[in-house]
Amino acid sequence: MASGDRVAIIGGGVTGALCAVRLAERGFRVTALERARIGNGSSSRSAAGIRAQWGMAETIRGLRYAEWWYGQFHEALQTPAAQRQPVMRRNGYLFLFEHPEAVEPARRADAVAAWALGQANLARQRAEGVAVEALAPAALARRWPWLDAERLIGAAWGPEDGFLHPHIIYGEGFRRARELGVEVMTETAARGAQTRGGRISALLTSRGPLAVDWVVNATNAWAPRVSRALGGMELPIAPTKRYLYHFEPTQPIMSPEEWERLPMMIYGMGPGRGAHARPDGPLLLIGGAGATAPEPDFSDDDQDAIRDGFNHAVGIENAGYDLLAQLDDFAPALANCGGLKATTCGFYAMSPDGSPLIGRDTRLANLVHAAGFSGHGVMHAPVTARLVEALLAGDAQGGAVALPEGFGAIQLAAFDPARDFSAAPVESAVL
Repeated sequence: MASGDRVAIIGGGVTGALCAVRLAERGFRVTALERARIGNGSSSRSAAGIRAQWGMAETIRGLRYAEWWYGQFHEALQTPAAQRQPVMRRNGYLFLFEHPEAVEPARRADAVAAWALGQANLARQRAEGVAVEALAPAALARRWPWLDAERLIGAAWGPEDGFLHPHIIYGEGFRRARELGVEVMTETAARGAQTRGGRISALLTSRGPLAVDWVVNATNAWAPRVSRALGGMELPIAPTKRYLYHFEPTQPIMSPEEWERLPMMIYGMGPGRGAHARPDGPLLLIGGAGATAPEPDFSDDDQDAIRDGFNHAVGIENAGYDLLAQLDDFAPALANCGGLKATTCGFYAMSPDGSPLIGRDTRLANLVHAAGFSGHGVMHAPVTARLVEALLAGDAQGGAVALPEGFGAIQLAAFDPARDFSAAPVESAVL
């Protein structure tokens, strides 16, 4: 790193905010650009979970570090005491697994495979220092009596996992970035680049050229088109719509205090499963993978466009009621204590293997990508910012970036945008 190198970060979400802070702290001269307003993209539409329960060692290490970092968020960003609000709730994550004998014969092999993979992931997470445990059906029935424990073979419980508040993160992130001298330019689009010798010399923006030594593409679902506009590599990211359903209980089955403490629950794993729900104030926020096709040419307005077959208010033949049916299999008392009230949506930036793309472009030596989080960019952001800092500052040793003591190191190859996706292991815990 040359002291005072000029960095342009494209993207005004959580990733862009935390990258701006880290780079400014290291002495880079940073300009952050957002084509609309801060929080315009997926950060403000996220279910905002955070967990260290993953399948890949690099992801487990990175997310364990992220949970620690978010735990001291306001200290790290020097937030004034009068405006400090909780940024994380450690309600936990609970992955529920079906007993093979409790499901129809056609699904028994899937249930066996899901439980075996869940146990393997538990072992890997424990080896990385994650506080996670297996719960037997009897323990689940005692703690959450409205679950149909007879359907379950067990569960994976991570009490240090939980939910985040993205608007606080990017709001305080850019506040701190400005204090550190970062110029934050909203309503400013990156339209192209001037290049010389395989490097970007100036970013061409809607406000004119901006001289740069580095460019960070932190636009996630927009990242492929941004890379293309700059003359960079083709990024294998598929912008894919995901929906959230807001469930309102009308006949509460637990006290308000118990409701507020509910964890994120994942109702089964494997084909046709993966519905998940967590409390959101008095409502239950329900999500899950639907049969949505990638939308590579989406517009900003498309972020909130509810496609046919996904609006809870139009009949019962839609994805919202499909997800509610999954809850009904595991927790009929919960699924039938109210009804769906609203549908919201946004874009996941899906990568081929479920792991993010964080690393240097193959065509432009000073272009770094931090995108393709497959719906988990908010939780990844602290470790993403650390990796981006290491790439620009030259901190990597032997291809690895050290995290603080006790968290290990991240091999950059695991997230390299140019990795061989046909040979890369697939992250098994993407939801």
